[in-house]
Amino acid sequence: MRMKNEEVQHFANFLMTFELKGRESRMRTRFVKLLAERIELVGEEHKELLRQFARFNENGEPIVVEIQGQKAYDVPDRAAFNKEYFLLLNEDFVIEENEERKEMLLFIKDVILNCDKTFKGREALEYDRWCDIIEEIKYE
Repeated sequence: MRMKNEEVQHFANFLMTFELKGRESRMRTRFVKLLAERIELVGEEHKELLRQFARFNENGEPIVVEIQGQKAYDVPDRAAFNKEYFLLLNEDFVIEENEERKEMLLFIKDVILNCDKTFKGREALEYDRWCDIIEEIKYE
């Protein structure tokens, strides 16, 4: 199973919208914990990029400036930072389909592909992407 780093948080948020109980909730929670580990790793790597590219104040905190009405870190070489951050967000996150994860992944696949929720607009596009991701699971 494969998705981009930038999709992981959104996918976890989507999964948490399901009302599940008992074993089903535990399977979902296990899966979301895998996603949370990746989210944490990407966050740490983002901080590392800031350490490389941003300016810091005397307290060691990144300086925040206003750019076109929005707050942003003071990054002198914004183009280089953005390039590196883009590469980070577009890296593949692969969840190995091993025997230990089989029951969990098949459950998540079933929940997503057979959900009775209705979607419109952006949610419909996101749901379609989640289905594409989960359809990659090939245990059968």
